Amino acid sequence: MAAINLKNDLTNMFYEDAKDMLKQMSLKIVEESKKFDPTNTYPIGVVMSQIPIPGSKVKKGRRIYVIVSKGEPTMEMADLVGKSERNAIIMLQNAGMIIKSVRYEHSDRIKSGAIAYQSIPPGTEIKPNTEIELIVSLGPFPDKFIVPDLIGRNLKDAQTLIVQSGLTLGEVSFQIADDLLPQTVISQSIAPQTVVSQGDTINLLVSKLPNSPGENN
Repeated sequence: MAAINLKNDLTNMFYEDAKDMLKQMSLKIVEESKKFDPTNTYPIGVVMSQIPIPGSKVKKGRRIYVIVSKGEPTMEMADLVGKSERNAIIMLQNAGMIIKSVRYEHSDRIKSGAIAYQSIPPGTEIKPNTEIELIVSLGPFPDKFIVPDLIGRNLKDAQTLIVQSGLTLGEVSFQIADDLLPQTVISQSIAPQTVVSQGDTINLLVSKLPNSPGENN
């Protein structure tokens, strides 16, 4: 019986297409197993590998064994509510997820520093690189709101502190300051330790380099 040259590479072909092609060559396909593809190279239903390998000489009617992709592996979304912000972030990073945003809000139900909300419900089937949004509890609303000292902090940290203190960020102005790193708070419109009402607006003056684009004097 004449040998058949298995010149065709079945990898990256959908299983049914590979089956039809081998049938025309008087060969049989056998699905040896299905496996997840952590590299996300092979879509669901695509051949990942074959035995014998391409270029082999095989007899008519020979079985060709293939492994078929089950796609990218999935996992169940963990329940993060009540866990500390640090532990939740570590869990998400280990799972290969992307933290799209973290907001801070007061909560009478969740203790300060713990996750109060997650945008993906627990138990949801997810894949790596899925984006998630979190809300971290600031604890119960305080009886009074005290303005934090923002001078010398970078703008991003200052914005976080403003939200955590129950205030609202108002106007951000920029001033050239060669002796400071860019985006450093130079002054604030309400003095530190001032008692204010929830939601009061605080304005900031922030440093910039000469001719920095997108920043007004």
